[in-house]
Amino acid sequence: MAQNDSDRFSSYQHGEGHTGTGQPVKFTCPIGESAQVVEFLRTHVRTIEEATTRRVLLAHGVYGNYSRYDIVQHRYHGIGNYGNGGGYLEVLEIKDPPEGRCGIVTHRYTEQEGVVFIEWETLEAALSAFTKVGYGTAEKHEAHPGFKRWVLCGKLTPWFYAIGNEQSVGDFAFPHGMQDDPVYRFGKKFVVFDFDGTPSIKTCMGTRFFARQKKLGESNRDDADKPRCYRYVYWDDGSVWCDGVSLCKPPRPLAAGELWIAEAMDKFKELLAGKTAKVQVDLGDGNKFVGKLVKNECKARTAQGSYLIRVKFKGEDETKEGLVDFNPTPKDPDIIKYVTRHFALQGKEVEQIEVKEHKPNRKGKKWAGVFSPM
Repeated sequence: MAQNDSDRFSSYQHGEGHTGTGQPVKFTCPIGESAQVVEFLRTHVRTIEEATTRRVLLAHGVYGNYSRYDIVQHRYHGIGNYGNGGGYLEVLEIKDPPEGRCGIVTHRYTEQEGVVFIEWETLEAALSAFTKVGYGTAEKHEAHPGFKRWVLCGKLTPWFYAIGNEQSVGDFAFPHGMQDDPVYRFGKKFVVFDFDGTPSIKTCMGTRFFARQKKLGESNRDDADKPRCYRYVYWDDGSVWCDGVSLCKPPRPLAAGELWIAEAMDKFKELLAGKTAKVQVDLGDGNKFVGKLVKNECKARTAQGSYLIRVKFKGEDETKEGLVDFNPTPKDPDIIKYVTRHFALQGKEVEQIEVKEHKPNRKGKKWAGVFSPM
């Protein structure tokens, strides 16, 4: 290989793609060229074969999990009997995560929450939380320095424990065959009921079928010795519904006339994120639902944009004027609080702030929203 070609690979990124027949392929390529490689694999490659297939086995007490990724288990602790109400906690470093995925996670199972993984900014943060938070709930990890987010997996396998031909879909390893059910198909929206009958709209991640051999004496029926098939339906929030076992009402497909409900939920999520201050939804019967953010009496500006401000500090006669780029957050919901806190960190006390001009960012946030930035 020419020297200049070799230099192109001195900096690289990890990626995943699929060949023309759907075979998942991991690769490394020069930074910024992942999309081209994915497209080339899809259009020009049928299959790829390796002399050996690497699989990593991570011990979980007497059990273990395989992965096709290069994973280092830095910490592990198990409690009780995993098959009988126990659990485990481990800190993992995935050395070759695909683009857009976090390589530092705490992976855990507890009887209360099931399977959860927590993403961290650094390995040091994950190791610190392992010691200081331990088996505390996922919410308790949110306050620990370096926390990014946590994901409830339910019965699904986290993406970093994908093996063989399993595809990574969202946060989960997606086995082949999950979308073969004629009703519960991947990506289709359903009305799902909880134990109290309260409905919510969820997206199907697919189904899996499990067969269990019934034992003699378990039932008085003549077919007691025949296997029984169970259908598990997986939802995008990590929850599961099992046909014939779950006590809540069976899910049903979201009807075309009910799509406005999903639309209303999406629009309300935009309001909660601060992307809009008003929601309007056509209810399908000629009526409309209109909701808007009602601000308090404070006249402070809350929209994202560039502000020309004039500030007077306590103990100083002169005022200072300048441009400030502002993006609202729950910590700094308006320009006044943002500027006040900014100068307080410098040891200055703001006595008066005047907004001279405001150039809003039309595509920016209208208010702080309810979610803190990760």
